[in-house]
Amino acid sequence: MEARKVVLDTNVVITAAINPFGSSGKVMDLVVGRKVVSYTSEAILEELRFKLTSDKVLRYLESRVYALWVYRVFRASSIIVNPTERFDVSPDPDDNKLFDVVYSSGADFLISLDKKHVLRLRDEERKFILNEHEFLILTPAEFLNVVERCKNSKV
Repeated sequence: MEARKVVLDTNVVITAAINPFGSSGKVMDLVVGRKVVSYTSEAILEELRFKLTSDKVLRYLESRVYALWVYRVFRASSIIVNPTERFDVSPDPDDNKLFDVVYSSGADFLISLDKKHVLRLRDEERKFILNEHEFLILTPAEFLNVVERCKNSKV
């Protein structure tokens, strides 16, 4: 079976750094272990680095060195794309870069914890369509359920 293509919202990576044993941490394990193919962009990486090293996040992490290590591990474990198509689909303009990467990479999943904007954009089946490219917008826990179901359905 072809590896699942994913785009992680920065909030998933940050949550994984804070709690590596939670759902976000398990998703990061799949990325780092190359069980899924992670796509990102320089714009997403720039936001991630900024947020990981902010005072707001650093108070939950052991050090700035650890924050930068998480950043480097995520960067090294992801394929960096340079989207040529730009979308304006989220009420929060900062979220649009995620959709640009999903479309550019042909990703199957956008994984986010953003209940206020990103998760609200999906339909009742958790799907979203950009120019005929259909993908699922899931929380880390929902994504892990999909992975588990697929694993259990193998013969």
